[in-house]
Formats: sequence, structure tokens, C-alpha cells
Amino acid sequence: PLVLSKEAAEKGLSDSLFSYLKHLNDDYMKDHGEEERTVSACVSLRMQYRMNRWISNFSSRVFYEGQLEADPSVAKSLLEVAPAGPWSATETPAILQALQPAYPLVFLDVRSAEESEGIKSSNAEARAVREVVKGLLARGIAQKDIGIIAPYRAQVANLRRHLFSDDEANGWQALSPDTPMSIDTVDRFQGGERVVIIMSFATPQTPGTESPLHEFLTKPNRLNVALTRAQRKLILVGSAPALEALPYFSRLLAYCRSMNTVIAYT
Repeated sequence: PLVLSKEAAEKGLSDSLFSYLKHLNDDYMKDHGEEERTVSACVSLRMQYRMNRWISNFSSRVFYEGQLEADPSVAKSLLEVAPAGPWSATETPAILQALQPAYPLVFLDVRSAEESEGIKSSNAEARAVREVVKGLLARGIAQKDIGIIAPYRAQVANLRRHLFSDDEANGWQALSPDTPMSIDTVDRFQGGERVVIIMSFATPQTPGTESPLHEFLTKPNRLNVALTRAQRKLILVGSAPALEALPYFSRLLAYCRSMNTVIAYT
């Protein structure tokens, strides 16, 4: 469970019933595992049927001791887009590269010098997300197949403001209020999935180690949820320098760099 109250978490409410039962089972197996006919009550589910293997591989390494595997039915599944269109003449090289179906996981590195950027929101990231959505729709991806998530409600509101308002200068037509596209926080998206997930971290500055935001961003359960909602395409949007100093994020960026999918957005 994703428990927001630190006091509640410290008193044990962040431990699920199943994890509690598993600990009991592990202790029992340590004491009785060598006895004849002793069988473990727990079986690990090591095959996932949701994600392309390059999306799930990072979580497998970091959160599942390398034991999570992609079933062959989904392991090589790629985003299916229209073969050609007018977008190539209008999109920036960064967006063109980020939307290549051959790259299931990309990190769009957004830098901003705007003084108005807050610690929990980023207009620069919101504009980048809007450009990504515009490109996906132009390629024939249905709105219902796109999910947009952010760690903070402030950035969710900011994303909605950008997506539900016209911007003639950039050729953006506002989404309909009843769009099936999902735009919500990581916590509210738990259990959900979409063909494409766009994640806006909205952290233009590195939060200090004493800041609640530091723990909020780096909580393993929450980060794992964020990184495992996409089926065929996961587009991470954030500031690489601001995130790289945080636990897990240095490994995440190194993983993306190993695939040459850290893309500078300008």
C-alpha cells in the first residue's frame, strides 16, 4: 500500500497483509524447510503479461532482484503508429526521436530557467507533455490508450490546464472535458495501465535530503507503480540534473543512457 502518513507507516500500516504472511512463511521455511514434505505456502509470480521487456527490465533489476520476466506475448510488443504523416515537418527532433516506436522507454530531459517554476510543478514539462500528446494523436494513437501521471496534484492540475486549453501559437486544440485520456497522480493510477504512459516528475530542483519531497519521490513502492503502468511506451519527462542525485534515479538515467534514450528537449 502507498501510505501517505509517515506516522502510520512507522507503526506498520505500510506493510501489506500479504507481506506479513510472507514473512511468517519465510520464518517457517527457515526452521522447517529441510523437513520431509514441507512445502512453502508462497509462490512468486515471476512472469508479467503487461509490459515490453525494456520497460519492465529496470523494475525487475531494481525492485524484484532480476526475477521479473516478460511473457513472450508482450516482451517485444511495440507501439503501432500510422506509417507516415505531416508531423515530420513540424515536430522538433526531440519529439520525433521520443515517439519512435523502436524506443519503448525514453527520458525526455527538460531544462527550464523560468522563475515561475515551482518545486511541485513545471510549465516547461507541461508544454513538453502536450507536445508528446499532440504527436501521439497525430500518429493515430487513441486518447483512451494514453495515460499521464505526475507525483504531485499541483502538476496534475498544471497538466490539465495546458491540455484543456487551446494554444493557437503551437497548433494545440484543447482536449474535450469528457476525454477518455487519464491524467492523474501516481497514487490514484495504482492498478491502472495504458498502451502509452507519460510521466512528468515536475522536479526542476533537487529536493534536499530533509525535504518530504525527497522521500516522496524516492519511495520504492510509488516509483515502481509509476514505472510499470505502460504496456508499449513509457515516456519519462523531467530534469536529469535535478533527479540524478536522488536514490534510484541515477540508475534509471544510467539505464536509459545505456539504450541511448535520454533525449534533450529544447
